[in-house]
Amino acid sequence: MRFFPRLLIFGYFVTILSSCEFHCSVGENSTEKNEANKPVMKDGAAVYNGIELHTNIISVKKAYLIYSNGERVPEDNFVDFADPVKLILIINSGWEEQDGKVTLGASEKVKDEEGNIILDEKDLFSGVNEITSEDAKIIGLTLTVRLKKEEPPTSFVTSFRVWDKNGEGYIEGSYKLYTK
Repeated sequence: MRFFPRLLIFGYFVTILSSCEFHCSVGENSTEKNEANKPVMKDGAAVYNGIELHTNIISVKKAYLIYSNGERVPEDNFVDFADPVKLILIINSGWEEQDGKVTLGASEKVKDEEGNIILDEKDLFSGVNEITSEDAKIIGLTLTVRLKKEEPPTSFVTSFRVWDKNGEGYIEGSYKLYTK
């Protein structure tokens, strides 16, 4: 009879101790993750994912990378390319408006680690005449890369430029992605 209560108490302590250990390690990891996700402030813009950003006239609020499902790309930019990667630029001001509308251009160039150009789009918005100034406050450029399964790990540098076709304003920069 005494064996059963001791076994029950032992099982209770094992459960509590293992739960405590798990909880502590999760807490430590989330703190480290929050520290890694702090932005670099550049000219008033919160810039994530090691994005290099340069502007003329345009005031950028935030720049970061996400997957097509809205999930943020890790700060180290290691991706498996199973899902497209989207650059998000949130704009404060600077586009030259005409009747509440703006006309933008956007280019994107992708190079592999040997410097070979694998994508060079001169104007991604060439088929778009005008957009509302409200819509121009969030710009998204999506990159889809298809890799062969047997490809060794590699990296890609994406250079981008978004410009105002009615004025002198532009945003340009680059970011690097690494395969898992």
